[in-house]
Amino acid sequence: MADGFDKKKIRKVFRDAQKHVAIAQLIRRFSTNKSDIRKTALDPIDLSGCRDVLELGCAFGAFTEALQGRLYPEAQITGIDIIPEYKPFFMEACRRAGYAGQFHSSGIDRIKKFSGGSFDLIICSYALYFFPEIIPEISRVLKKDGVFITITHSHNDMHEIVGIIRKILRQNDPFPDNQMLPIEIIFEQFSAENGKALLQPFFGRLEIIDFANKLVFQSDEIGSFLDYFQFKKSFFLTGTDASSKTIIHQLENELKDVAIKNQVVTMCKDDRIFICHEPLNTKDT
Repeated sequence: MADGFDKKKIRKVFRDAQKHVAIAQLIRRFSTNKSDIRKTALDPIDLSGCRDVLELGCAFGAFTEALQGRLYPEAQITGIDIIPEYKPFFMEACRRAGYAGQFHSSGIDRIKKFSGGSFDLIICSYALYFFPEIIPEISRVLKKDGVFITITHSHNDMHEIVGIIRKILRQNDPFPDNQMLPIEIIFEQFSAENGKALLQPFFGRLEIIDFANKLVFQSDEIGSFLDYFQFKKSFFLTGTDASSKTIIHQLENELKDVAIKNQVVTMCKDDRIFICHEPLNTKDT
């Protein structure tokens, strides 16, 4: 199995922007925690003086939209992603938030072109695990009194489905117990558990907010669970020899068994918010 996900594979998963929006709505629908995690991240901070904002891995701009009414009225938001199809969605999110926006699809290395201390606020939700090596650059382009907010998953995220997929893979091909699925490799790169250690060398002060959550599906809602898995299946199956159709059929049967036993199917969706102040890597490169 590959050690990670290259840009081509990430584009393949996320380039259907409409589907990505639908999956985000599905997650909200089946979450036990009905709070908006992005608003939870933003509420403790006064952002009224922020004029220059950067969203990394912006996708369709969900985090940007949550900034509505929080920034300086003439603020501008810059979105960076690797998927050009997200541009109209992101620009619409800026419009709904009430701020000017611009979008770059050249990928995360675009951050290296910004001068040091360019941004009052940098935000990134559910994406930093794809490019944790860019953390020093985030610190560099943040103003001295600026804030970096990132949201990420726990290592335990989706552990129930990871366990089921591992069981199915062992039934279909010789899948070693010590071999990680792509999703496990991704979460290992930046997660609730190791995020503090990765951020601390580049920021003088960190605040942490835990966001406990589960997805709960009733027995007649397993189809929605499978829709979620279909969207993310490359993160589970890339590099394995098993047919995805075979896996999905067996997964459906496993979920039905779980639903019969427990009346519901639950999946961990615990997240953590990191709010980072006092950037330490302020030398322009």
